[in-house]
Amino acid sequence: MKRMSDSLRTRLNLLIATAIAFAFGLGLASALSLTPITIAAEDTDAGWVIGAPTAADPTMENGFAEVAERVSPAVVTLYVSGVREVPSFNPFPFPPGFEPEPEDEEGEERPRTRTEVWSGSGFIVSDDGYVVTNNHVVADADQVDVELQDGRRFDAAEVVGRDPQTDVALLRVEADDLTVLPIGSSDATAVGEWVLAIGSPGFRQARTPLLTTVTAGIVSAKGRNIDILRVQNRLAIEDFIQTDAVINRGNSGGPLVNVAGEVIGINTAIVSSTGSYEGYGFAVPIELAREVVDDLIEFGEVRRALIGVGITDVNAADAEYYGLERVEGALIQNFSFDDSPARLGGLEKGDVIVGVAGEAVGGVSELQRRIRGFEPGETVRLDIVRRSTLQRESAEVRLISADEDSPPPLAVRPEPAPETGDQLGLEVKEYGELSGAERREYAVTPGTGSIVIVGGNPRGAVGRGLGTIPAGAVILDINGEEMQGRADYDRIVSGLRPGDALSLRFNFRTRTGRQEGIRSIVIPER
Repeated sequence: MKRMSDSLRTRLNLLIATAIAFAFGLGLASALSLTPITIAAEDTDAGWVIGAPTAADPTMENGFAEVAERVSPAVVTLYVSGVREVPSFNPFPFPPGFEPEPEDEEGEERPRTRTEVWSGSGFIVSDDGYVVTNNHVVADADQVDVELQDGRRFDAAEVVGRDPQTDVALLRVEADDLTVLPIGSSDATAVGEWVLAIGSPGFRQARTPLLTTVTAGIVSAKGRNIDILRVQNRLAIEDFIQTDAVINRGNSGGPLVNVAGEVIGINTAIVSSTGSYEGYGFAVPIELAREVVDDLIEFGEVRRALIGVGITDVNAADAEYYGLERVEGALIQNFSFDDSPARLGGLEKGDVIVGVAGEAVGGVSELQRRIRGFEPGETVRLDIVRRSTLQRESAEVRLISADEDSPPPLAVRPEPAPETGDQLGLEVKEYGELSGAERREYAVTPGTGSIVIVGGNPRGAVGRGLGTIPAGAVILDINGEEMQGRADYDRIVSGLRPGDALSLRFNFRTRTGRQEGIRSIVIPER
């Protein structure tokens, strides 16, 4: 009995000691962060590191020093050389690669080229040497050299691929012992969160090259559409993160990171009236960049779906006219080509797209974001509000590849016309009332339309709605009723009252011909 008792006691003591040791071990491991919690994610060919390590402390007890120290080694300087077309002036708001085409005195494009050397930033996203940057940094490049923060230099890096539509490009260098940036979520990032914009502009021509730079700010807005990419590409996707962290020339292509050191965007552009920092910086969201990078690696190109429409954000007047509960949706202005998927699917000019596959659409950026989640060849249901009936409907649209065609260019609106005034604040003439000089100036013919805008009050109903009065524009219909002559126009306009909402369809002159537009107008209260 005694032996059995001693044996039992020994076994119990061993179990207790083991339990105590196990418990102590768990506490120690927890205290030392030896068992970090990571975010699970599907592996991709790029070797993305998803989520910062547990050691990344977002408390900012010592400011941003630890974040900057951890992120900076993965930020690289790009030295680029190539032959570029350049304008004869310096349009400060546009970074290199976004400049408008130069014109001669007759308004014709007159390309000028010269060999240039410029620099930009990028960041390492995999331990096998993939580097992400902006397309506009490496566009027109004959050679791209990559310099790491530790001084290593790699000449003639491989340009894996570029995507002008999102301004994302992918490079690759053959190197070991690389610091890789962890990837965060721009979708989960909230307005008001702290962010750092990190770059390495280089400026090799300077006596002392300007390498790593770090600026801090907050996320000011998301889903911004500033039309800067559409200067060069009419199919551009703009879904920018706006930040007041300083982004200057040479910092394009660098990472925008959160306080955990995770990349949430690619620093891309500023909006400025002087060319200097004014607090409006824009970054490509990392979710969008990941889609582009994965496609470039897997397919050698970006596979993107297209519905084939020219669209604008719904404004307050649109919401009033279409009876929308909120100012949201994308208004179809035109179709990209005759066999546009949207047109074949039954959509019409003036329809407002309010949903994709049951998910609400807040505006142009969100519509693009929803559509890019589908592959070419898939069919998607679009929820719309129809201009002709103001009723909610749906249409099935079979998507095509975005590189099959491109929409017509958007025109620059003319300057405001002089004041005049009917209820719309317009001065109009029938085609037969125009002089020969006016017909030539406005480039109208008998087939263009019957009601031509020749002037207007920029503070009137249409002037407020369009921003400027497009002198020479032809009104095609009002609220879906075609304008056969002045009698139709006068009858509708004379019946308008303050607070009334209406929809105006018109065409106007562009360099490539006439283009249609649709605007909603609300008659202002007196």
